[in-house]
Amino acid sequence: MIIFFREGYSILSKPEDLPVHFIFNQEKLSGEKVMVLRSFLGALALSLFFAGCQSGTEKNPVEELFGSQQPDSVYTPSYAKGFSIAYFDDLKLVHIADPWDSTAVGDYVLVGDEQTADRYKNSEIPFVEYPVKSWGAFSSTQVVFAEKIGELKSLKCVAEPHYISNTFVQQQLQKGHIRDVGLASAADVEVLLASAPQFVFVSPFKDNRYGTLKEAGLLLINDCGYLETTPLGRAEWIVFFGAFFDQEEKAAGLFSEIASSYNSIRKEVENSSSTPSVLTGTLFNDVWYIPSGDSYMAAYFKDAGTKYAYGDKPGTGSLALDFETVFNDFRKSDYWLITVNHDGRFTKEDFLQMDDRYGDFEAFQGNQVVFSNTAYSMFFERGIVEPDVVLKDLVACFHPEIYPDYELVYFEFLNE
Repeated sequence: MIIFFREGYSILSKPEDLPVHFIFNQEKLSGEKVMVLRSFLGALALSLFFAGCQSGTEKNPVEELFGSQQPDSVYTPSYAKGFSIAYFDDLKLVHIADPWDSTAVGDYVLVGDEQTADRYKNSEIPFVEYPVKSWGAFSSTQVVFAEKIGELKSLKCVAEPHYISNTFVQQQLQKGHIRDVGLASAADVEVLLASAPQFVFVSPFKDNRYGTLKEAGLLLINDCGYLETTPLGRAEWIVFFGAFFDQEEKAAGLFSEIASSYNSIRKEVENSSSTPSVLTGTLFNDVWYIPSGDSYMAAYFKDAGTKYAYGDKPGTGSLALDFETVFNDFRKSDYWLITVNHDGRFTKEDFLQMDDRYGDFEAFQGNQVVFSNTAYSMFFERGIVEPDVVLKDLVACFHPEIYPDYELVYFEFLNE
């Protein structure tokens, strides 16, 4: 759980530009509705935040700070499930759900200007002041989020920069203004400390690989967006990200445009008379990892108007199968979607060199293999933040009659 604050903070000024769930302007409501709204928000936020943070019978720091105070407004994501934001006067309270233990006590961060922070200096909750002067990113997606809301200049360190395509970041790395801390799972503590970030966004692991960094006194902010199971759910984490930089208005506006575009494309697919079948993935060390029915990719397949044979398989992760099982269930699929990381042009011959049995699938024989060469496409970097573009790519491939003149961005057909 994270807390932000700022003296005289006003959340947003253009309600018509935001989803309905972003409730913030009570002046537009009648007195009776305001009372009902405040009562509802108070019950909702306090039950989510205080009860979720309670450890045994001990009073937790959040309750110590807020007491029985009710929030003025709450941002409850429309698609993301891993975070929410409550606003208390000049304070912002952001809840980050533990992805593996719903009963676990979260982390808390108090964010604000120095003068206001002095009022809460005795709180047990650590804080970060904004405007942010220095921060770190362990994921290329976080860099894309920062680029979109205009917050790259304060970035001081990154992990695995070879996955980052942003020109400004690469230039700053060469100049030494941004430091390379190495692998996200085994970052160089000395380089991190020398970078002096106010906080570092990390993607949490179930086995908690960041103990050494915490022991060194670094403030780590868990970015759980990659665990969301829908494309819009992952993209909505830009609002969470923006909150650290006091940029909710811009982030929420950007996401509103993304969601509107995505849903518009999805509606166009609903009018299509065809429902092509689709296969995805390839063998890795003799195991074929294929998405379960409640997974991120399965959501894409559904929204793209396809028939996915494992769409009814429960689970949000992947199924580990052998070649024979996949071949029996997907041999006649109309399309085959894959991602590869290949140096140079990826061809049919390259594909068959991976496993010559791939040539026995009808999608391969009919030139209906759709691939993204992630060595160049930036699918894993920008695709998370542009789910509407990814969906339009898929629809253009699976339903060519809908977008006959569309130029693909992340994917292409394996025709060579």
